[in-house]
Amino acid sequence: MEKRYNFAQVESKMQELWVREQIHRFDEDAAGEIYSIDTPPPTVSGSLHIGHLFSYTQAEIVARFRRMQGYNVFYPFGFDDNGLPTERLAA
Repeated sequence: MEKRYNFAQVESKMQELWVREQIHRFDEDAAGEIYSIDTPPPTVSGSLHIGHLFSYTQAEIVARFRRMQGYNVFYPFGFDDNGLPTERLAA
């Protein structure tokens, strides 16, 4: 394992894998019951920050877990840059 994370190298490999395997694609006709995870629509009002990691990691874990259980998971990718997940957590 490398001592330092080389994001340029690793991320380009991961992007190639996603495109090659079409991991990001949802096929509504695929086998398995559809499991949908609702996400807020993407906005352009801000930039990503560490709070996004906190808010979206849980949904990503659920999506992967349900895929492993055989569900056909619909998980649209989008980030809410208005801080709404944080406001919901604090309320």
